[in-house]
Formats: sequence, C-alpha cells, structure tokens
Amino acid sequence: MNYLTMGQKLRLKRKELDLTLKEVAGSMISPATLSLVERDLQAPSEELLRYLAQTLQTPFHYFRETPEETLTRRAASLLAEAEALMYRKRYGMAARFAEEILEDAKELGLTALIARSTFLLGRIHVEQDDYSKANQYLFKAQSSALLSGQYACLPEIYFHFGLVSFRQRFYTQALDYFKQAEETENVTIEDALIHKIYSMLAQTCHKLGQYDDALLYASRAKELVARMNNIDAYAESLLVLGASYREKEQYDRALELFQEALRLMRQSDAKHELSQVEHTLASLYVKTGDLVLANEHFDLAIEQKQQLKDASVVTAALDQVETLIESKELEAARTRLDKARELLSQYDVEEEHARALALKYQLSHLLGEEQESRLALEESLSIIRRLPVPRRLADNLVRMGRLCASSGDQAMASVLYTEALAVYENLGVIMGVGSMV
Repeated sequence: MNYLTMGQKLRLKRKELDLTLKEVAGSMISPATLSLVERDLQAPSEELLRYLAQTLQTPFHYFRETPEETLTRRAASLLAEAEALMYRKRYGMAARFAEEILEDAKELGLTALIARSTFLLGRIHVEQDDYSKANQYLFKAQSSALLSGQYACLPEIYFHFGLVSFRQRFYTQALDYFKQAEETENVTIEDALIHKIYSMLAQTCHKLGQYDDALLYASRAKELVARMNNIDAYAESLLVLGASYREKEQYDRALELFQEALRLMRQSDAKHELSQVEHTLASLYVKTGDLVLANEHFDLAIEQKQQLKDASVVTAALDQVETLIESKELEAARTRLDKARELLSQYDVEEEHARALALKYQLSHLLGEEQESRLALEESLSIIRRLPVPRRLADNLVRMGRLCASSGDQAMASVLYTEALAVYENLGVIMGVGSMV
C-alpha cells in the first residue's frame, strides 16, 4: 500500500471538496504557497496546518500522522480482526489480513509489525497442519522480535515451534522448545500461556516415557489453574492428566478425570470444550469395550458440534462409523456414514473425504458389495496421494493399509505399507513395516 505524504493528503481532501487553491488559501496564504505545500516542497507551520485542517473539514492529526503511525494504527485493527477470524477458523481471510500488514511493514521497515504479522501467519499455518510454512513464518517472527526488542513475544513463538515439532512427533525437539518457552529470560509470562506450556511439557514427557517429569509438569499446571481460579483452565488440566493416564492404558483413572472435566465444563457452559469431551469419552469407552456407552457419547458429541457449526463434527461422525462397524451394526454404520458424507458437503475437509471413502470401502466389503468397495478404495487413495504434507500422506497410507488388512486384502495392505515407508524414509523418519501393522 502506498501511504500518502502530508501534501498529497491536503491535495486529495481539497479535490474531494471540489475547492480551488485560491478558495482554500483564503487570506491566510497565497495560492502559490499552498501549491508548494501540496507538492511537499514547503513544510507548513502548525498554525497554517490547523487552518487548512479546519478549512478542509478534516481532523488535524490526520495530516500530521506519518506513514509509520498510520500503518501502526491500521495494523492494530486488522491484526485484531485477523485474530478473531482465526478463532472462528476462517483461516483464509485471517491470513490475507496478516499478509497485507506484512507487505506494508516490509515496505516501511517496521520490524515490530513484521514480527507480529509473521507470528500470526505462523500460527495460522500451524492450525492448518502446514508445518513447513509455519516454521518459515515462526523463524521470521523470532528474528524480527529479537531485532525490534519485542522479547515478550518470544515465549509464545517458542511454544508454537514446540507445537509444530510435537505434532510431527519430533518429541525431543518439541521438549527443547517448550523448555525454552518456559525459561525465556527477562520476560514475564502470563498465567494462561505458562499453563499451556506446562500442559504440553507434561504431554511431551509422556510421549518420551519420562513419566516422573510428566507428572511434575501436570501438577504444576494443576496448581497454576487453582491459583488462576479459572474453571475452564482447571478442566483443561484434568484433560491433560486424563490423556496421560490413557496413554499409560490406565483407562479407569483416565475415565474419572474426563468425567470430572465434563462436569466442570457443563458448570461453565464451555460448549466447544464440552462437545470435545463428549467425543473423547466416546473414544475412551470404545477402548474399554463399552460400545453402547461409546455410541451414546458419540451421539451427544455430534449433536453439540452440529449446533456449534464445528467442522470437527465430521471426525466425530466418522469415528462413530468405525465403532458401529466394530460392533457389527453394519446398517447403522451405513446410515451414519451417509449422514457424515452429507456433513462433508458443508465442511470440505479433504482428508476426511478420503477417510469417509475408506470406511465406505470397508463397509461395502463386509456387505459383499465388491465392485462398490473397490471403487471407494481407489477414490480414497486418489485423494490421499494428493495431500500436500508428506507426513500426513504417509500416516494416511498406513491407516489405509491397516483398513485393507482388517478387510482381508493383505496384498493391497502390503503395497500401501511399502509406499508409506518410502515417504517416511524421505522425511528421515525410521519406521519398519512391523510398526505399521
């Protein structure tokens, strides 16, 4: 964006009001002098500028404001709007606003705004699972924050580096980043952020088998939310502990914690969190073998997510399809799958399209509909192979391989495992076929 000089602003306002140089100059100055001011060849005195602002019916500060000041004001508004859009999962528009500010900040050399806009873009790409771009923006945000002295941003930047590593299962690297976020020098970290850091440190330590450290960080998170007197945050800390016990296959203890979190969330009417807990409880009941209760909680989760227009309703619906297939309720599974595919027309999530087709393949195979089964498999694989992120491609190939194996198609399963293995090797991830089965 090209920002106007003071003279350009004066000329533009005069033209908007359809006034001549002589009419604006009045008895204050000559038209020739005003022409010099409009061409930025002569600086006006404060008295003259106030006269011109009054004559042109424009606030005085508009003409005195530098391009840097204008952008800083504009950025505050646009970036706040982008944050709100991101919260509503409208990532495309949020990214456009952040990119607009980034380009203008680069043009004017405003490093602090470069840090803020690139950090927001990094977070957007984290949420979209585009980890390569996320890291690029986060590195730029880190360097710009250091150059501009925006040290208060660093803990959150390191935290998001940790999230990127954690979601790609690089747990040792994630642990380093989360510790760096916790230990950033000379920066006061807000309780809400330090709670997130402790929660992720607990989860990462569990993934690495460092159970004593995991419990230490989980306890710190719990103590912190007690001090914060925040029901939602306390419920979240219970979810972290519950997830830790679930990973250790202590399902009864995990169930107690999830149920207590559910009670607290109902108390605070945290609707989005409540729907997620219903979904988590359903998944947990599947693991404990209580498929009746699992389906009850799936029904609740799906109903709540639909009311909230939450795109994760598709995931919940497909999870329930898997549960119904496992319990041999094939007609019920078909009905739920049809409803899930209707939801996909509202929430266009490519990976879930592939998963729905994969479940159609499995269901059709179990019902003896071989031609329909094969077509669904081919269409699902076509979508999976177009995925832009290699790690997600490999993970989905493994999931499809397991599905083929469970359906008795060992030859296709072997082909898919081999293909996934090649992708993992290109990423530097050491995997064996045995670990995929």
